[in-house]
Amino acid sequence: MKTLLSTIMVCFLAIPGIAQTTSTVNIIFRGITKTTNNYEVRIDDRRYFSNTNTNNSATVYKIAVNNILTGNRALKVYKLRNNSIATNASTQNTLIYSNNFVLREGYEMNITVRANGSVAFSEDMSEGMNPGTSAPMATVAFNNLKQSIQAQNSQAVRAERVRDAFINTNNHFTSAQVRQLLVMVTSESDKLDLAKLAYSTVTDPQNYAAIGNIFTSTSRRNEFAAYVQAKGDVTADPATRVAITDANFNTLVTNVKNKWSQSLKGEAIREALVNSNYYYTSTQVRQLMGLVSSETDRMDLIKLAYPVVSDTNNFPGLYDVFASTANRTEFNEFVVAKGGVAVNTGVRTLITSSNFNILMQNIQAKWSQALKTEAVRDAFVNTNNYYTTTQVRQLLGAVTSETDRMELVKLSYPAVSDVNNFGTLYDVFASTANRTEFNDFVISKGGVVVNTGVKAQMSAANFNILMNNIQAKYSQALKTDAVRDVFINTNNYFSTAQIRQLLTVVTSEYDRLELAKQSFRSVMDPAVFYQLGDLFTNATYRTEFNNYASAQTGVSANAGVRTPMSNSDFSVLVLTVRSNLLQLLKVQAERDIFANPNNFFTTAQVKQLIGLINSEPNRLELAKLSYRSITDPANFTQLNDLFKLQASKDELAAYVNTYQVAGN
Repeated sequence: MKTLLSTIMVCFLAIPGIAQTTSTVNIIFRGITKTTNNYEVRIDDRRYFSNTNTNNSATVYKIAVNNILTGNRALKVYKLRNNSIATNASTQNTLIYSNNFVLREGYEMNITVRANGSVAFSEDMSEGMNPGTSAPMATVAFNNLKQSIQAQNSQAVRAERVRDAFINTNNHFTSAQVRQLLVMVTSESDKLDLAKLAYSTVTDPQNYAAIGNIFTSTSRRNEFAAYVQAKGDVTADPATRVAITDANFNTLVTNVKNKWSQSLKGEAIREALVNSNYYYTSTQVRQLMGLVSSETDRMDLIKLAYPVVSDTNNFPGLYDVFASTANRTEFNEFVVAKGGVAVNTGVRTLITSSNFNILMQNIQAKWSQALKTEAVRDAFVNTNNYYTTTQVRQLLGAVTSETDRMELVKLSYPAVSDVNNFGTLYDVFASTANRTEFNDFVISKGGVVVNTGVKAQMSAANFNILMNNIQAKYSQALKTDAVRDVFINTNNYFSTAQIRQLLTVVTSEYDRLELAKQSFRSVMDPAVFYQLGDLFTNATYRTEFNNYASAQTGVSANAGVRTPMSNSDFSVLVLTVRSNLLQLLKVQAERDIFANPNNFFTTAQVKQLIGLINSEPNRLELAKLSYRSITDPANFTQLNDLFKLQASKDELAAYVNTYQVAGN
């Protein structure tokens, strides 16, 4: 049969004068107005602009482009340098996206461009070809078909007969009829292929998802659910979906973590992706995948997630949730099938030395920095090019602006063949802020950063990701190993409060003590490192920690007991402050007193010291500084007597509350 079909196809293609088929591409500009960025879309060099929308208050502007030849089509998206229609003839716009897509006969391609520059693809059957528009096969005819298939003894022949029934364009079935045909096939793999093939024949596609229970394999059932969801008949209307709030997402993550088994966690994530009215960012999808240990389950879920991802241009970056090369390859194939750009995760073919030299010469020949920057951008956007980190460094060296370098180095990441060396590019930036931003980017990609010579405390966002990854480990042994790896990494630096959070993940006080000692190398505020002593209930461990902290910092924790300064010593201290004639010098003296980690005071003593200062803003500053040294925090509110303004009292209370949360 296959040979016959091939022969027919060859003969058909050999007939001269056969016209190519055409279809429609819908360009949808969503959320773009005259006050946002505007964009140009090029399809095979035909140009379409968002700023030609005559109703600039509308949030959705659709341009239907008819009679485009089916097959591979080239797409480029540019950000307009000027929103004025008068400048649309310019070719100096900034390329932000380049890709190919396949336009199929009988399908319309929807290309959605959002205000933030993200690009998404979806398909709809062309009008007149949608499931549900024809009458299903009559009962008598269907029973005859069923009997003819059941009469076959061979499973292979049965599957072939079912396939023939679905291929026949004159046949249409209800979902219930499709179920009856599929249950006659025992192979789950064949059954899944046939279920997908049958979709275009069903007259009630809204019921089609219900036949998913014919699969006993969880992975097949999930793949079928993802297929139906991608067809759009069981998901919420995309127009009604909204981005999930941080609060709701955190609640979802907590609910998933609370499930006691991996299967229940996977089921909870599946329900969230299929049934909610929310969009998720690729970063949020990454967090959800981190809660699932099985790569097979991750593959099922990540495919299920694609239709509800708001930033599909970032979706390919999720390849690294898979360690297996086979799974990374399967993920890439899925991304390409959805019209995205795969991330090359295996062996990358480098640009040849001769071609790279030509590229560099062409870039250096550009007469302006703007043109050089654009040329480097085009080089990184070209998905056929892969570079070593050294070559990326050379390309970036042609660009003088650090801001442009930052954009370009991030753009280069998918095209780097030796990603393990990518972190060494930090030194293309002279600015500490840019080096830190680059390091944060490398960490977000799962890479290892290079110590730039400046100790930078891990950002709150990266620390939260780190904590989520550790807490997702299903055993204490794995959690302990993960925390140990974090402290061993010489590129990581933490506040004492962050170290406290990491140590509380570990339940064994023996392991906690070992890790606390390891963490000292990474602490940014060693003067308060001793405060971690209260993590130990065992007196032996607490004493050992206190001795270690004292030896490292010179600050004695007195086994966790704070003793206020004696009256005689305090009297001398007060006289010393008073001896300064200028208020400025008094303030500086008290700053030094409260910053000394060996000084501890009662609230009454602090009140007396701060009372020597006239300025309310300075009093507020010193009150905050003093809180660390207070031995009776329950009485700290007595310092409110020092302030005339309620705003000062409120600010001090907020500070104390924040300090307590960070310390607990």
